Amino acid sequence: MSVRALGVIALLAVTPAFAATAINETRALDADGQVHIDNVKGKIVVRTWSQPQVRITGSLGKGVEKLAVTGDAHSLSIEVKYPNSHGGWNLWGRDDRRTEPSIIEVMMPQRASLDIDSVSADVDVQQMAGRKLSVDSVSGDIVVTASSPGEASFESVSGDVTLRITTSSVQAESVSGDVSLQGGLTGEVSLESVSGSLSVIAKAIDDLRVSSVSGDATLRTGLKAGGEIKAETLSGTVDLTLPKSTGAKLHAETFSGDISSLAGHVHREEHGPGESLDTTFGNGQGKIRLESFSGDVRVNLD
Repeated sequence: MSVRALGVIALLAVTPAFAATAINETRALDADGQVHIDNVKGKIVVRTWSQPQVRITGSLGKGVEKLAVTGDAHSLSIEVKYPNSHGGWNLWGRDDRRTEPSIIEVMMPQRASLDIDSVSADVDVQQMAGRKLSVDSVSGDIVVTASSPGEASFESVSGDVTLRITTSSVQAESVSGDVSLQGGLTGEVSLESVSGSLSVIAKAIDDLRVSSVSGDATLRTGLKAGGEIKAETLSGTVDLTLPKSTGAKLHAETFSGDISSLAGHVHREEHGPGESLDTTFGNGQGKIRLESFSGDVRVNLD
């Protein structure tokens, strides 16, 4: 084979690496404005700064039509557009065989609100402190760290959700992906899952609601005076660890699972399955209710 032929083959082999289209755009945005980002597959990375503008970099994958940036300084939309097609499209309206992943990297004002939609693109957000943060994904992982949004919501089907945030209101839902939440959680927290595991680590919480079908729930948290924790699962295990200084009334029950606790006395039904536990910690101001149908319930004091 000639040197020229080898050169042509080598060029064809590396062509996909250069097929992506570079992105470099800047738009003005109010310090308290709103940013919406939509990318089907690839990655979405968001960082913040003090500038009153949004800078968009990264690359569009081969086969993508364009990057559409619309809106004004109050509300800005960033969307990866795909070409029209009549064949081979999947459930989410995109032909994965015809397009390559796109990488969207955004710098935005720290106190602006953020809304992200993704199918299989991973999401990575840091140092966001706007009024509202919302992320929806199908199979991409969601990671949010060092952020303090006023309120936050997350939805995932099979991707994992990892959150290290400070907020007074957070809601996270998953089908089979795991949800891990920790940080300064000062208000209402709601976690739901079908089969994914749920994990919460917090110093002292006002209102915690946890629900799953078969996923386990591992909760390590304090409870503010008069606060409430409610965790329920069908077949998963509920594992709650409380500080010794907790003040709350606890009720736990299972239909066929076991209850274990160093505090209080576990009551076992004389005829048929089922266990229950009622006890009081400290001043009893708070309220804790743990329920599992066939899974176990564990209560620990640390």
